[in-house]
Amino acid sequence: MNKFFENLIENNFWLKLFSLIFAIIIWAYVVGGTKQDITYTAGLKIKHLPEEYAVSNSLPAKIHLKLRGSRIALTKLKKKIYFEINGYSLLAKKNTVILNGSYLNLPNGVKTISVSPRIIPIIISKVVIRYVKVLPITKGKPKQGYAVNNIRVFPSYVEVKGPKDIVGHLSVITTSKIDLTDINKNKLFAASLRKPTKLIKILYNKRVSVDITVKKY
Repeated sequence: MNKFFENLIENNFWLKLFSLIFAIIIWAYVVGGTKQDITYTAGLKIKHLPEEYAVSNSLPAKIHLKLRGSRIALTKLKKKIYFEINGYSLLAKKNTVILNGSYLNLPNGVKTISVSPRIIPIIISKVVIRYVKVLPITKGKPKQGYAVNNIRVFPSYVEVKGPKDIVGHLSVITTSKIDLTDINKNKLFAASLRKPTKLIKILYNKRVSVDITVKKY
């Protein structure tokens, strides 16, 4: 009789253990296996573009996605994901890239449902260097009874580097605003240069000297 109860307890233990494992499997399937949609933000990278070429139009900083996958698969997503485009495929001057999941490195089980913006124009241009004139920008007026007599900038030209499509049409590089409010004598200012666009790089000279002479009238 005692042996019968011992066998019964032993058999029930394994039955309970099997039931527990089976319940865990079902729970994992329900929680982790059910598909769900999430919204995500991705960046855009141009990789392996030869140094003598550059992108000459603005690209979107953020691309909005809708992704679908199981909860387990979605937890494997990196905090930052990027559409990665091979630069060698863009050496034609004008390109239109249609973004899809093939440009993303997503975990297995995660699919791209929608992308916005989806169509991205990309213009490629040769990189050039040229000298561009510096234009000082001022604000305010000298003290009453005085006027600006002359403005000299050193250096008066600076080297800039960037896509030929942009640099070729660039006429001046402006300074930050120089405040002339209430000055009544000659003064030498140090002014930083303003980049006309983030696609342009100013070489060597980031600041210039601006010599302001005033006269009494």
